[in-house]
Amino acid sequence: MAADSHQRWLDQQAIERLAQHIPFESDPQTKAECIEMLRGLVLRTGRSINRELFGFEAEQELRRLGLWERLGEGER
Repeated sequence: MAADSHQRWLDQQAIERLAQHIPFESDPQTKAECIEMLRGLVLRTGRSINRELFGFEAEQELRRLGLWERLGEGER
C-alpha cells in the first residue's frame, strides 16, 4: 500500500506544479500541451486525490480549467 500512497503523492505534486506553471507559460503551444497533460492527470487520478491538499494558486487554475470538481475527497 505504501507504493500506492507514494504514487498518489507524486500525482498530486505533478498536478499542483502544472497548475501553478500554466498561468506563467508564454508559449501558446507549450501552454496547450501543459493543459492537456494536466487534464489527463486529473482525469486519470484525480478522484483519489484529496482536493484539500492543493494550494490556492493551483486551486484557482484547476477551477479556471473546470477540473476542480474532478478531484476527490481522497483518503483522510
